[in-house]
Amino acid sequence: MLISDKLAEAFNQQIGNELANYLQYLAISNYFEKESLFALARLYSKQADEERDHAMKFNKFLLDAGRSPILPAIREPRNEFGSALEAAQVALDSEVATTRQIYDLVALATEGREYIPLNFLQWFLSEQLEEVASAESRLAIVRRAGPSVLMVEAYLVHETS
Repeated sequence: MLISDKLAEAFNQQIGNELANYLQYLAISNYFEKESLFALARLYSKQADEERDHAMKFNKFLLDAGRSPILPAIREPRNEFGSALEAAQVALDSEVATTRQIYDLVALATEGREYIPLNFLQWFLSEQLEEVASAESRLAIVRRAGPSVLMVEAYLVHETS
C-alpha cells in the first residue's frame, strides 16, 4: 500500500483545507474588486487559483496511490474586511496555518515511514516558503501604503509591466 489509512484521511482533510484557502482568497479578491482595486483583485484571484491547484495535487496523489479521495465539508471563508490591511493579514494568517498543516502531514508521514507521500510533501514544504514570503511581502506593501491603497495598485501595475 502506498499510503496508510491514517495519512490518506489526513490528505483528504488537506484537500478541504486547500479548497477553503481557495475560497478565502476568492473572497479577498472579491473585496478588492468591490473596492475598485483591480490589480490587487487579480493578484488574489491568481492566488485563489493556486490554492485550488494545491487541492488538486492532493486529490491526484490519492487517486494515483489507489485511494478514493473523500472531499470534506469546507469552512465558510471570511467575506467582510474593514480594510486592505485586514484582508492582506487574513491571507498571511491562512498561509501560516497551511504551513503548520503541511508540517503535521510531514510528521505523520515520517512517523509512519511513508516515504512516497513524504517525497510528495517536499514540494509543499518549498511552496509554503514561497507562499508565506509572498503573503508577508504583500502585507508589508499594503501596510507601507497606509490609507492610500491606490499606491499599492500603482506599484503592482508597475511591477507586472
